[in-house]
Amino acid sequence: MNIYSRRYFFMEKELTLKQKDKLAKKIYKSYQRAQLDILYLSQHYNYYPQIDIFKVKEGDTNYQKPDAMILQQMERKQELENFVSMINQIHSHMSKESYSFIESEYLNFYNPDWWIPYFSRASYYRLKHKVLDELIEYTQSFWTSDDLRRLLK
Repeated sequence: MNIYSRRYFFMEKELTLKQKDKLAKKIYKSYQRAQLDILYLSQHYNYYPQIDIFKVKEGDTNYQKPDAMILQQMERKQELENFVSMINQIHSHMSKESYSFIESEYLNFYNPDWWIPYFSRASYYRLKHKVLDELIEYTQSFWTSDDLRRLLK
């Protein structure tokens, strides 16, 4: 099946450009946040067992909590790495033109008028529809329809 025969398999009707844009913004906001969280977790948490002699007291249950916290942080880091890896895999399958559009529109969004020197208004919106259709098609490989619906709310 090509991109247009399976279009919006998870939706009963075709999405508007505004809905597609909202979905893409949420995906890339989560993507960038996950990258920052991974960086933070890598820099601020040492995953090797350590004993803090100031926290060790007889009969103190606080000594048990760091182990659970470290395990929770390791699981969170793994989930974030899986999400970032999934988005990177989507990027690797996209066409070069689509990825450069995504990069300019969502990842490195410094100037909202970045497209003016390159496209006419009609060409910009036509390309935006095409790129977002491609993005949604690839996300359907990883997420269920319920996940994508939740992002639209």
